Amino acid sequence: MFKVSLFSVLALLLSYTCVSGQDPHLSQFYHAPLSLNPAMTGLMNHDIRLTANYRAQWTSVTTPFQTIDASADASILVGPNSDDFFGVGLSLTNDKAGDTDLKSTGVHLSGAFSKALNSDAEHFISIGGKFGMVNRSLNYSSLTFDSQFDGETINSSLGSGEVLERTQFTYLDFSAGISWFYASNSQTKMYAGAALAHINEPDQRFLSGEREGLYRKWTAHIGGEIAINEEISVIPRSEVLIQGPHKELNVGALLKYNLTPGLLPEEGGMSFQLGTTHRWRDAQIAVVRLDYLQMGISFSYDFNISGLSNASHGLGGPEIAVIYKTNLWQAEQRAKRGAVHCP
Repeated sequence: MFKVSLFSVLALLLSYTCVSGQDPHLSQFYHAPLSLNPAMTGLMNHDIRLTANYRAQWTSVTTPFQTIDASADASILVGPNSDDFFGVGLSLTNDKAGDTDLKSTGVHLSGAFSKALNSDAEHFISIGGKFGMVNRSLNYSSLTFDSQFDGETINSSLGSGEVLERTQFTYLDFSAGISWFYASNSQTKMYAGAALAHINEPDQRFLSGEREGLYRKWTAHIGGEIAINEEISVIPRSEVLIQGPHKELNVGALLKYNLTPGLLPEEGGMSFQLGTTHRWRDAQIAVVRLDYLQMGISFSYDFNISGLSNASHGLGGPEIAVIYKTNLWQAEQRAKRGAVHCP
């Protein structure tokens, strides 16, 4: 048993080395809209939205990989007689991987424009972009190399023979996206979108040598809310990621129960969601969410089903998301024109 577990841990660490050019991922990707697709900036029926995701992965195997994704965005109406609107946002990301303290910290600005496609303002198309700066750093002193093996053990006093050109660097990052959504006056809503991240393929190398560009990441996503009756609705969600040789598919659905049918969130509405999503050949994810007034809190847990389950014992990691939406300066104008029914 010990040999199997040790081998699995080594496989995990080696696999991480091989995918160092891959972005961190979130199980609750739908609660990080600006990271999912910049075209979703400002896509809401309120003035302001604040979101925060925290994820810890592989806590049962090694030093956990930790990811934080936080954002603030605003929806700005074009005018009292127009259903179109702009979105502006700011997002912060921080990812820390394993014992080596491999960190990525990014700050991005995003913007989007949403155009109504019909007079009833039920169909919209949005285009958006995002740009920012990302800093990556590595704790070189925590690394060991095969050249430091003295015949019996790893001797950190021996030279590594490796030349790190830099232990940290900062790069510019650009993304763009497009989305469509349909939202009627009922509970039925649908959306779909596509985005391309790291358009400029920034250099990621720590070692001296040839340039190592970060793979561009293609994202496609689709989801919605299908009303069964006034109290119950189904929320399907799906996402496909392609980044260089790496691919990821997430698909699943939640069941939503409105505890206060007919009440809007700001009127004291409350709802509860429960469901699961599946990350293909990697994890089954249990999700629960509670919404009250303008606040939503969602918790998920990954149950690992990949080959690493020998080491993880099926335990992937928890993730929590907090969402807050409110009206500040456009409440009266929104009440007159009717809110955009965000998907």
